[in-house]
Amino acid sequence: MVTALALLVAAAAPASDVPIAATLPPVEASMPAIAPPDVGFFQVVIEQQIIIRVPAQRSPINNFAAPAPPPPPVRPREAQVVWKEKKGPRCVAMKNIVRMEAVQRDSIDLITRQKQLLRAQLNRGCRALDFYAGFYMKGNKDGQLCKGRDEIHARTGAKCEVDEFRLLVPVARDDD
Repeated sequence: MVTALALLVAAAAPASDVPIAATLPPVEASMPAIAPPDVGFFQVVIEQQIIIRVPAQRSPINNFAAPAPPPPPVRPREAQVVWKEKKGPRCVAMKNIVRMEAVQRDSIDLITRQKQLLRAQLNRGCRALDFYAGFYMKGNKDGQLCKGRDEIHARTGAKCEVDEFRLLVPVARDDD
């Protein structure tokens, strides 16, 4: 009842030159005080992704625009090199892969910094021709490209897992 009487008196009072906002108490005074939160630490998550690009070397399977090469010059009785596949490593260091070449339908050859030639057998349904322009690998903690674990990504959008690595060793072959 006292509140209603105070409102009636305020309405009947003559208007003054003082703005209404000046007669009201500040908003902060009417709100309860909120304690600042305890700021002991902040958590920041930084994600980093490394992508390694391996360029392709031109080969007969991926060199579309080139005309047929001229026959090689005849050399006097040079031993012909034949590549023999041997058991390869389980993993290859990503930083050691320099180039790749698509030479077979379902596998690509990797050339390493140590001048080794490794054949990466791609999983079922993957074609080496998809990797005509090279491939990308996502870097991981150990820096290795491992068979049965990691994928390689073609610039065309194909993703393939490596099923097997084979080491290619040169074997001299004499045609006597």
